[in-house]
Amino acid sequence: MTDQEFRENFTKIEVLYPIFCNFSRMPYIECDNDTCSDKAIIFTDEENAKRFTESYKDSRQSLSVVTIKKESILYFLASLYSAGFDMIDFYDGDDIHSYTLDQIVNRTLQPGMKKPIENPALQLSIMYFLQIVHIANTEEEREESRDREEEMMANIARAVYMVPFSKREEEEDESVGNKVSLLQLTSGNGETFIPLFTDMDEFLKIRPKEGTTNFLPMGFKQIRTIKLDNTSGFIINPGSTHIQLTESNINAIDLRFGDQAK
Repeated sequence: MTDQEFRENFTKIEVLYPIFCNFSRMPYIECDNDTCSDKAIIFTDEENAKRFTESYKDSRQSLSVVTIKKESILYFLASLYSAGFDMIDFYDGDDIHSYTLDQIVNRTLQPGMKKPIENPALQLSIMYFLQIVHIANTEEEREESRDREEEMMANIARAVYMVPFSKREEEEDESVGNKVSLLQLTSGNGETFIPLFTDMDEFLKIRPKEGTTNFLPMGFKQIRTIKLDNTSGFIINPGSTHIQLTESNINAIDLRFGDQAK
């Protein structure tokens, strides 16, 4: 099938099989050799997708196949925007069709709508870091892991997060200057964390509290001032990449990249 035929028939596809990385619980990301674009890999055939994941076992990369049915295909492809992807390789039988994301999905804001909070640079750096840190055995791989970690830390400082809250009347939370209670999540071992979401797609992955739709937009400088007396810290995107920020992590980021924080 030619590229033109594939695009014309794309809306008729019933199921897609994107490749996910088990370390990040996000779509597997690669840097395209020709364009340096950050690309996702998607198959139209499940068996071919499974063979692709098997071929990566020698690299110690842990990949899996996810099923996206027709009614969710557009939403999934649109979610790649907020995650920082700008290219997709579609494997259709023996053919590979490569497109920029905006050739497949036209995402525009309606007049009067506010631009949503998104942090694609942070999402990208987290995914790349998690994909390399778990397999780093050689000195070259460990060096790449350190570089990716530094890039991630810088983007953590530069990001603006969605922080869910509920209103309360009994007392004022001085850390945010409003009568609100920040959402807290409890881990399996009893530790409590304040979740930070890079975008609405990440929040919808866990829906932590029925009816929670209020968010405070908070940059790293504001987050830095929140008291952590009764919590172990923060978690960035608990429904996927699950990056924990303890007080020592926050101090290290502030020391290195605090001058870049919003």
